[in-house]
Amino acid sequence: MAFHNRQRELTLLDDLYARPDGQLFVLYGRRRVGKTVLLTHWLTLRGHRSLFWTADRTSATNQLRAFSQAIQSYLLPNQTIPLDFTYGTWEIAFNEVARLAQSERIVVVLDEFTYLIESDPTLPSILQRLWDHRLKPTQVLLILTGSHAGMIEREVLAYRSPLYNRATQSLHLQPLSFGTLSAFFPQYSTVDRVTVYGCLGGVPQYLELLDPERTANENLRRLLSSSMILDDAGALLRDQLNEPRNYVAIVEAIAAGFTRSTEIATMAGLEPSNVSKYLGVLQHLGIVAREVPATVSRPEQSKQGRYRIVDHYLRFYYRFMAPARTLLERGYTNQVWANISQHLPEFIGSFAFEELCREWVLRQGDTGQLPFIPRRVGAFWSHKTAQIDVVAINPDEHAILLGECKWTTEPIGKAIVTTLLGKMPKVIPGLLDRWHVYYAFFSKSGFTDEARRATGKAPCFWVSLDQLDQALSES
Repeated sequence: MAFHNRQRELTLLDDLYARPDGQLFVLYGRRRVGKTVLLTHWLTLRGHRSLFWTADRTSATNQLRAFSQAIQSYLLPNQTIPLDFTYGTWEIAFNEVARLAQSERIVVVLDEFTYLIESDPTLPSILQRLWDHRLKPTQVLLILTGSHAGMIEREVLAYRSPLYNRATQSLHLQPLSFGTLSAFFPQYSTVDRVTVYGCLGGVPQYLELLDPERTANENLRRLLSSSMILDDAGALLRDQLNEPRNYVAIVEAIAAGFTRSTEIATMAGLEPSNVSKYLGVLQHLGIVAREVPATVSRPEQSKQGRYRIVDHYLRFYYRFMAPARTLLERGYTNQVWANISQHLPEFIGSFAFEELCREWVLRQGDTGQLPFIPRRVGAFWSHKTAQIDVVAINPDEHAILLGECKWTTEPIGKAIVTTLLGKMPKVIPGLLDRWHVYYAFFSKSGFTDEARRATGKAPCFWVSLDQLDQALSES
């Protein structure tokens, strides 16, 4: 897999390596996000001596044997290690690592450390004792990785974990940003890159499946036959959850457009009281997010909450592929693609494009290119008012920005502008004279002259797709 745009992560690794004494680094994130590629690239780029071992889902005995043989292969690179060789205990194995790191800096990577915990739940306690008394005083840089984010947080980073406060640094590796897609697809138009991002997100291994010489739609159609794309959704949830059935039902309901907890409970066939618990777990794992209108000052108390799937790939899979799983497994991809292509523009416009527009607002506010710094950025909805796609607000400064996003083949016209301007009194009723109000229009296909004139003297940002792309591509 090619390596793209992880400069901050490389700098962090360099900093850890340069520190004296033993260092413990915890790197975790969803499968396919590039944890192993990041570490391999860094080790190759810097030429550091390393012992890189990847755990498997097997018995604790087999795992200890495999790790023992990895240590021996490091010690005796030109010799064949007997297949039955193993250290007697994890303590003996890690003591050997400590001996190796007495006189030289060595990087030791335990890839998929969560598999070890699954097989031997006592391992965090064992490692804690060894770290405190044997490994910390050496020159080892010990790196633990895992795809099970919940287990890493619970068994390694949490207050009750034996390894709590031992890690010098921890990093939850996120998918790549939209701006990095130009490196994957230099010939793609912004429309094609937004389309790909809306379906696959910034997960490097998914992006590597695409052929840059084919159009976005051609690539997406070909992916309908990919075993990775077909199977990863289930694997991602199984990685995080012991009993994923009810969670899958909830994600399916959200993907189908049922976003309030009562609707989700009905669609999933679950009791409303139980759905709250399941949604809380999915939120903690970063699979779904609860949103409230950006104007709400106390989100946790709001009854206007709705849920969305955070992961772009999961959102695409459960919206289009999961309902057609039987057809896809039988090879009837043409039927499935006909449905996807019909609804894809609406899907991209309602999710990825609106999210990128909100990201633009955050970026502009952070760089001082808005008249105020937003405290909250999101959307707005109510029973009496249609949704407003983008809302940024700073209550202390009494400043608010309302935005409309259009992912259509037609430019934004006068009617859309006047409609948005007319919604403002319903967003903050009775207080307009105290607020500084700004507007933003985001369009895939530009703006008519009538639309620009319709704003009158209202301060307004007109953001074309190219301008959005440029702003989000800047580091």
